[in-house]
Amino acid sequence: MPVVTVRAGNKQRPGRFDVLVRKTTEKVSDLLEENDRVLVVYEQGCASLYYEREGDVPHPPAVNRPS
Repeated sequence: MPVVTVRAGNKQRPGRFDVLVRKTTEKVSDLLEENDRVLVVYEQGCASLYYEREGDVPHPPAVNRPS
């Protein structure tokens, strides 16, 4: 699953989380134009955006069951 990392910046200042949320929202909007799903995981000072298309999802192999 591809991932994109968004960072708020290096400065310790009030409102840093707001900057991170704004940047993440912009990037998610861009990713959703070409992908079906985006998962955002916020961490200390950054966010990881995992994304995939419907065709990118591996399907489990079919299980043959005896009748």
